[in-house]
Amino acid sequence: MPLQTQTGHAAGGIVPHIVVLRLPAIGALLRRAVPVIVEGVLMPTGLFYLGFWLGGVWGGMIAALVWSLGALGRRMIVGGVSGLLVLAVVTLAVRVLVTGVSGSTEVYFLQPVVGEAALGLVFLASLPAGRSLSHRLAHDFVPLDGLATHARLRRIFYGITVLWAAVFFLLSFLGWYLLGHSGVAAYVGYRTAISAGVKALAIAASVQLFRSGLRRHGIRVAFGTAPS
Repeated sequence: MPLQTQTGHAAGGIVPHIVVLRLPAIGALLRRAVPVIVEGVLMPTGLFYLGFWLGGVWGGMIAALVWSLGALGRRMIVGGVSGLLVLAVVTLAVRVLVTGVSGSTEVYFLQPVVGEAALGLVFLASLPAGRSLSHRLAHDFVPLDGLATHARLRRIFYGITVLWAAVFFLLSFLGWYLLGHSGVAAYVGYRTAISAGVKALAIAASVQLFRSGLRRHGIRVAFGTAPS
């Protein structure tokens, strides 16, 4: 079982129960994460640029969306839907919709703004479900089988999900503001730098929330197989 309860003995008596979240070795985690990243990030990105080179913006978006929808359909059939794929499909679908409504340059650059707002809504919409989106994304990289209903972990990922919803809403607002108050070149440069900085801070905050949440709920993380 990934979660184990341990007790120990000290001079004053029995040490309180400690819940151990036992994860595979680092190498096994990397072997699990690489296919998820290739399927949900690298392939859609590569196909977008290939399609863009062959057929312009529409060619790129259709190529990436067809791949993502096909990969999502396969995952739904065989099991193990990837959170990264869900995000890719939502983002690409919104961009295709926005481009279809208007092909103007301003609307084209507005797509990331709309997409980030949509991602914020997706994160919030996942909260009533049995497993929040941040919980599902974590499961893409770390096996948490059997832990989706564990109340302690659900509370930790609930807070992380709310954090990322707020991050995407903030980035959407900042992108909208920059688009209306700066030129296209400045918008692209400023938005890229701000987005990278905000997401880096959010990742650090997520790690801190996860670690502090584990400590608060009495869960310790251990890697590798349990000693016999």
